[in-house]
Amino acid sequence: MNNIKKVCRLALLCLSVSTLVACSSLSEKTSSSSSENQTEASSSSSEKKGLFAKAKEKLSSSDFNPQDVSDTTIESIKIYEDYLIMNEKIIDNYYTEADEAFKGTVLEDSAAIQELKDSTKKEMEDLKKQYGPLKKAPIQGKEEVIKTLKDYRDNLHEQVEQWKASL
Repeated sequence: MNNIKKVCRLALLCLSVSTLVACSSLSEKTSSSSSENQTEASSSSSEKKGLFAKAKEKLSSSDFNPQDVSDTTIESIKIYEDYLIMNEKIIDNYYTEADEAFKGTVLEDSAAIQELKDSTKKEMEDLKKQYGPLKKAPIQGKEEVIKTLKDYRDNLHEQVEQWKASL
């Protein structure tokens, strides 16, 4: 039972660290680009503001609805709302894989697994608060964001594979 707790705590730690790394690299870029966008918007003429409003309206409807966590789906993100949706989809996929791996084992209905899910939900809520004002903005540094999402997905998948091997 102690080994199970250690594995769950290690999983929680890995998930937390990878999420924090992903968030910290994005927040630096988005805060600087956000202030640049605000400066440009406030100093532009009324004609430019009209164009900006049209572009903003166009961006306000995100039709992003990922069905999987494939490279192609991850690469299709355009705005920060898509990033948040994709991040949530990756986490949901991780839970599905973990639930399948733990089926029929002691960890199937473990409180530690629920604790992991609860902490991840809180981290996701924090991420949504952080990117709330930028939801409809185009992603700055998109290649790095995509790489971060792919690495996050791959690390979570590898973690589940390690659990499967140890069970």
